[in-house]
Amino acid sequence: MASITHYGEGWRAHLFVGGRRESRLFKLRREAERWAAKREAELRGGGTAMTFGEAAERWLAQHLPALSHANSQRTAEQSIRDYVRPVIGRQRLNELRRADLVDVVRRVAAAGKGETAHRLGQRIRAILDHAVDHGDIESHPGAGLSRVLPGVEKTPMAAVTPAELPALMQSIDRYPEPVTRLGLLLLAHTFLRTSELIGAQWSEIRDPETWVIPEERMKRGLPHVVPLSGRVQAILEELREMTEEESPFILASRQNPRCSISNNTLLFALYRLGYKGRMTGHRFRAIASTVLNESKLWGRDAIERQLAHREADQVRKAYHRAEYLEERRKMMAWWSDYLDDSRSKTQE
Repeated sequence: MASITHYGEGWRAHLFVGGRRESRLFKLRREAERWAAKREAELRGGGTAMTFGEAAERWLAQHLPALSHANSQRTAEQSIRDYVRPVIGRQRLNELRRADLVDVVRRVAAAGKGETAHRLGQRIRAILDHAVDHGDIESHPGAGLSRVLPGVEKTPMAAVTPAELPALMQSIDRYPEPVTRLGLLLLAHTFLRTSELIGAQWSEIRDPETWVIPEERMKRGLPHVVPLSGRVQAILEELREMTEEESPFILASRQNPRCSISNNTLLFALYRLGYKGRMTGHRFRAIASTVLNESKLWGRDAIERQLAHREADQVRKAYHRAEYLEERRKMMAWWSDYLDDSRSKTQE
């Protein structure tokens, strides 16, 4: 039988299970009584009635809004729904065995999805930790699932070399669909992350020479300044002429001007140009970093700031967020000239 007692400014509910006392503190007496009644019912039924699927849904409801990118939200949710719920979703939390959880992640790894299996193990543990924090179970067997999986070999992402840039830029110039062609050029000239580019809105262009991407659209959660070279300004003018008046997006979808182009539009365009396995939109960043650093014309801090990389030193990050802007303006103009010059060259 549970006992409810006044404790400080709240209420403590406690009961004995197997000779051990379980207790929880609550602000209101009715909350303590509700918890006690639930635990007593669970014990009469042989343990917690909550299933892993129910615990996963609760965790997703709390966890997903904290992820800033829609892609991350979809990936986390889909991995649980596809790989975990069909196998252990109906099992009660206190009935889960270590072997059940190991089987889930090993199945995914055996299907050739090693990195997904490792991330899934982390999510399973997070869901079960969440259940412990809510008092549904006292402990769980989900710790350290990665150790039962083979290591994940990191494969370098595809990228052409700077020497191959002339052929790539010439290929982009020949792409038939104009919005996609101009989107690829913007990706090359600004070397933004693809997700940051495709969500670009006209309202973010502060003046003819400055584009400010708001913090909620940036991977690191800080606003990002993109100096606009003359070449980029010309690309934006072309896009403006093609954009429906009601569309807020710089790269608007042809099917629905109220939406931007999809995540895969630019990647699939590179595939059609013959660069599948050799180039992705993200790798324009690697090429720009290589060329700018090897030129010895620009400071490392200016290059890193333009790449919007994380600053390890938090004080340094706060102090330098708007620094190097004049150097970055000159650097971005130089980079655009470099790309335009490459279009007139033949591949060596």
